[in-house]
Amino acid sequence: MLNDKQKEILLKGINPSRIATRQGGGGKSLSYLEAWDVKAHLIRVFGFGNWSANVLRTDLAFEEQNEKGQWNVGYRVLLELEIHTFGCSYTEAAVGSATLSQRGEAHDMAIKTAESDALKRAAINLGDQFGLSLYNNGATAPVVITTLDGTDSDD
Repeated sequence: MLNDKQKEILLKGINPSRIATRQGGGGKSLSYLEAWDVKAHLIRVFGFGNWSANVLRTDLAFEEQNEKGQWNVGYRVLLELEIHTFGCSYTEAAVGSATLSQRGEAHDMAIKTAESDALKRAAINLGDQFGLSLYNNGATAPVVITTLDGTDSDD
């Protein structure tokens, strides 16, 4: 069960200092959270031993060597984020890729990228503190301001 402080944190908007940006397709700026930030916030909200990220499946999506001799590698990862304190889990998939000169390093980086992206996708099910509002054109204002299941402070 969530305590009052956890509920308070989960129902407020994300701190803009946690948001990273990059250029996307068409020159549009994309807002996102770094995987290390999501992990740090999972620890802050739920504690060190009260959550886990479990890779359920890893599949090689592609591997090719380009004309420069670099290895272009992609992996699909299926990951389950489990929050032990209230017995819920979220499963998401992501594909990560890397292009590097060393074959093994390309595989390593592609797997890590896919795992990080799958974790971030799973964590958005926990609301705005984990990047849900960013899907609203990069907004920081909360999109989940209350719940009807009795887990918020406005009962």
